[in-house]
Amino acid sequence: MSVTLRGVNLGYMQLDLSLLSNREQNVGVTYQCPALAYIIETPEGRILWETGISAQARQEWLPEWQEAVSLANLAPEAFIERRLATMGLGPDDFRYVVLGHLHTDHAGGLRLFEDAGAEIVVHEREYAHVMAMQDAADFFNPVDWAFLGSKKPTLVSDAGTEMAGGIRLVHLPGHTPGQMAMQLQLENTGTVLLTSDALYHHDNYAEPVAAPQIYWDLDQWNSSLNKLTKIAQESDAWVFPGHDDTGIAHFDGKHELRAIQFTPEHIYA
Repeated sequence: MSVTLRGVNLGYMQLDLSLLSNREQNVGVTYQCPALAYIIETPEGRILWETGISAQARQEWLPEWQEAVSLANLAPEAFIERRLATMGLGPDDFRYVVLGHLHTDHAGGLRLFEDAGAEIVVHEREYAHVMAMQDAADFFNPVDWAFLGSKKPTLVSDAGTEMAGGIRLVHLPGHTPGQMAMQLQLENTGTVLLTSDALYHHDNYAEPVAAPQIYWDLDQWNSSLNKLTKIAQESDAWVFPGHDDTGIAHFDGKHELRAIQFTPEHIYA
C-alpha cells in the first residue's frame, strides 16, 4: 500500500485578507477563509492532519476573535465529525491525529478524539505553551485540548521526527512556538508539504514576501518561511498552505500556483 492524501474542507470563515497577507491591496478585501484537514493513508495506519473548528465555536470563541474572524457562514455539515461520517469514518478509524499547531481553528475538533485510541501528536513547545495557559487567549482555547493534560500526546522535538509512511514532521516556529509542517512523499504526485499556518496563503509566498498580522514571533515566522522555501525548492514540493485552496508547486527551479482539490472523491497518490 502506498501513501495517499485526501483534502477535507471544514467550512469557511470570513476575514480581511490583510490579516493573513499584509499587503496594502489586501486591506478591506473580505476573504472566504477555509478551515482544512487532510487524511493520509499509510501502510502503518491512517493519519488525520488537523481538525478544524469546533461545532461549538460560536459559543466558545471570545467576542474579539469573532469580530476579526466571522463564523456566520459555517454550516453544521462542515465540522470534522460530520465530514468524516460522510466518508464512513469515525474517531476510532485513525492511528494518529497530528496538529500543526493548537489554535482553535485547527484544534477545535480535537476533543472528538478524547476517548478514541488515536495517538495525538504535537510539538513539545506547543504543548508546553498551552499547558501553561489558564484562560482562552490569542486564538488558543483550552476547551479544545484540556484532555491532553491527562491523555498525554506524543511530543515532537525541534529536530522533527519521521513517522508512519516515511512522513516527516518539521518544526517551523513563528506563527506559534510549536508550529509544524508535514512533509510526505507520494508516488505519483511527488513531495507535498502541508504547512498549517507556517504559510497561511499563497500570497504570502509572492515577491516581496508578505507577512501576516497574526503571529507569535515575526522574526521566527520569516526564518521558518525561508526554511520552508528551501525544503520546497530542494524537493520540488507542492506546498499546501494552511488556509487556501491554491498551492505552490515547485519544479525545475521554478514554481507555479496550482489548485488543490477538496472534493471527497479526489485522492492524491
